[in-house]
Amino acid sequence: MRFLNLVIVLSASTISFSTALDLDQNSLSSIKDSASDIAKSLTFLYPDKDVGLLPAPYWWWQSGSALDGLIAYWHTTGDGQYNNLVAKTLVSQGTDKKDFMTPDATGNDDQAWRGIAAMSAAEYGLLSPPNSPSWLELTQNVLNEQKGRWDDGRCGGGMKWKINQGDDGWHYKSTITNGLFFQLAARIGRFTGDVEALKWAEKSYDWTVGVGLIDKDYNVYDGTDDAKGSGCVDVNHDQWSYNVGVFMYGAAVMADKTGDKKWADRANGFVSSAQRNFVKNGALFESKCEGQGNCNTDQQSFKAALARWMGATATLLPDTKDEVGNVMGDAAGGVAKAFDAKWGATEQLTALETVGALICTSGKDAPGKPKEGKRGALMRFVA
Repeated sequence: MRFLNLVIVLSASTISFSTALDLDQNSLSSIKDSASDIAKSLTFLYPDKDVGLLPAPYWWWQSGSALDGLIAYWHTTGDGQYNNLVAKTLVSQGTDKKDFMTPDATGNDDQAWRGIAAMSAAEYGLLSPPNSPSWLELTQNVLNEQKGRWDDGRCGGGMKWKINQGDDGWHYKSTITNGLFFQLAARIGRFTGDVEALKWAEKSYDWTVGVGLIDKDYNVYDGTDDAKGSGCVDVNHDQWSYNVGVFMYGAAVMADKTGDKKWADRANGFVSSAQRNFVKNGALFESKCEGQGNCNTDQQSFKAALARWMGATATLLPDTKDEVGNVMGDAAGGVAKAFDAKWGATEQLTALETVGALICTSGKDAPGKPKEGKRGALMRFVA
């Protein structure tokens, strides 16, 4: 029997108490208790306890990722104490067009992170506040707007990183932007049976491979510049953990929906890529920056998304459960060794997602599929 002692002693800038977590990987209740303590610690960081927005220096997209993490926490543990907070916050970040296009959404990826969180809310059956749009409507609006931004003008397609021409990054076709678009289209297609969304998922995946951002070994690279030469003539070969994660889970969703073996093979390829590139000495490891200790605020968040999507992949593709479980078990050990008083929201979110992924590998049901509900809000779900 393995016990992992995670000692959380957070600085006064984050939380004013300390606690110890005894995590027994052979006990589901122990894992859930540990996740509960981490979620409590994470949500304590919100300056306004009624709104799930992280303070500076965290970015708006990171708050969206954290909301998605809390939705996953509810689904894996059954603890819904943060559901109202999540629902209120997601609705508050909508606009009159119901699309998450706030002033903070300067990049297609910024908007997509909120769309992904709303998609999770729909899949897991989170109740939406009265008189608010359904989670599915919000998500579909994001996808439809982004389909209109698909850029055939250079590189044969793809999504630009930035939305407004002239912004720094306008000419960069970032992999996370295209990966979120792919995953969002795949998940909407799986959830609703929307054939067009599934075609967009296939199209965006094929473009990403065709331009060289995913190679034959499922290494996933950062992006490419559409302004150089004839456009996208070279690739930024930096590798980040969330890029492999976003395509891993999107491929798993496509495999679950279509039954096509190529998607299962791809998902398994990304799992192996994650193990090869982002696990070191029994811990999830952001290889590009963590060894040098110079990960910035953005980069500190990436492993959380990888862990979440590895766990979600295991729920959809049972043949990945053992491999993902081994990674997450070792990663939990890495969390235990690394956790110290300097941990902030990004580190805590990674801890929460890692523990949650362990629960996924224990046999937790996959995201729900809809039954008819009131006003199309999809209020009831079955696994």
